Amino acid sequence: MFFSRFNVHFSLVASRARHDEMLAFATVHDVKPRVEQFELSEKGIEEAVGKPKGNKMRYRVMLITK
Repeated sequence: MFFSRFNVHFSLVASRARHDEMLAFATVHDVKPRVEQFELSEKGIEEAVGKPKGNKMRYRVMLITK
């Protein structure tokens, strides 16, 4: 049911060893992702979906519970 409406895409940008190096670097240098958080509610989801449609999306979306 889920996969009948959505496509899942992924890509490997490097080997497993390179990923380990990148994660170690991120840990040492306290690298954090830039995300926009929205409440996991009907209003929050509508707002999160509306951002890309209005070309106002800056970062990745994260739905959070409160």
